[in-house]
Amino acid sequence: MKIIFPISFIIIAIILFFSFGNPLFGEVKQLKSDVATYNIALDNSTELQKTRDSLIEIYKNVKTEDKERLAHFLPSSIGNIELILEIEKIANLHGMPIKNITFDTRGLEGSNKTDTGNVVVAGSDPSSFLPYGIFPMDFVIEGKYDTFLLFLKDLEHNLRLVDVKSITFSTSSPAAGTTALNNSTYDYTLKVETYWLK
Repeated sequence: MKIIFPISFIIIAIILFFSFGNPLFGEVKQLKSDVATYNIALDNSTELQKTRDSLIEIYKNVKTEDKERLAHFLPSSIGNIELILEIEKIANLHGMPIKNITFDTRGLEGSNKTDTGNVVVAGSDPSSFLPYGIFPMDFVIEGKYDTFLLFLKDLEHNLRLVDVKSITFSTSSPAAGTTALNNSTYDYTLKVETYWLK
């Protein structure tokens, strides 16, 4: 009888441990794992804040004229009129008249999203998901080949980012009193793209 009482206590203790203690022990292990994960996330967040603060400090130390140059290089709006005027100014420096300027007006919206009631549907164009907009433009300039090369060089060194996508050329209609064989002036059709931040 003396031995039955302690054995029953041991059996009850084992039953209670496996019934209540073991699941609680598993929950404690899971909570410790969660705490470790949250501590890692907190450390990463602190590191990101330090990086953000250092980048803000670096940005504050950038000269105002350099910020203006960056804003001109990749503006926050299309600025199509300013771009056309810049290209025309470069062409005029070389005595090359610019004509037949065309551009895609769909690029002026800055996004291909349409609002259908309360649901905003993204356009099927993959460029609508880019953080920057693309503005295509075509124009024709007229001049000699050597002058055209100088124009391209100046366009390349212009502060505004402009990608020349294609160039086609044809002979200009000869001026009065000249023949087509000795006419060294060409019409150059350029397809270019510029960019802006959305």
